[in-house]
Amino acid sequence: MVLAIAANAACYNYAPVSLATLESKEAVRVRVTDGAALRLSKELGAFSNEIDGQLAREGADSISLGVEIARAYRGTTIGTTTQVLFLGRSEVVEVRRRKFSPSRTVLLSAGTLVGFGLAAAGIAQLVDPNGPPDNSTTPPPPPALRRPSGYHLGMRIPFP
Repeated sequence: MVLAIAANAACYNYAPVSLATLESKEAVRVRVTDGAALRLSKELGAFSNEIDGQLAREGADSISLGVEIARAYRGTTIGTTTQVLFLGRSEVVEVRRRKFSPSRTVLLSAGTLVGFGLAAAGIAQLVDPNGPPDNSTTPPPPPALRRPSGYHLGMRIPFP
């Protein structure tokens, strides 16, 4: 789970853009003023100056931002819904577009491979340090632990 979250975060970054270049329903991160964050904290349930969502223009002086809200019951997510927040353009400080980052993805992949390699090397170190050297064979068990050779008669008696 942690690896999936890291992969999702590492493969994307946010680049600043102007509102005029954005299309409707694009994934963005909007930084808002403190006043707007305080007003929206009642709807979001938390104070945040940066909000991720899907942006849409609502006229010359306002925008809307569709934010996904996850509903949880006793630690289990039972569904998500989209809440639409309305902002005036004067409340928007900065808009950043989410875009794929090949360099971050390569670094994450290399880090994952190195991590698995180190884990494999650590597991290999767990082998018995008193084992036989590579050029010799394992000696046979002592005579007391060997099964007697030859035939022997055995009988099973079931007990109720």
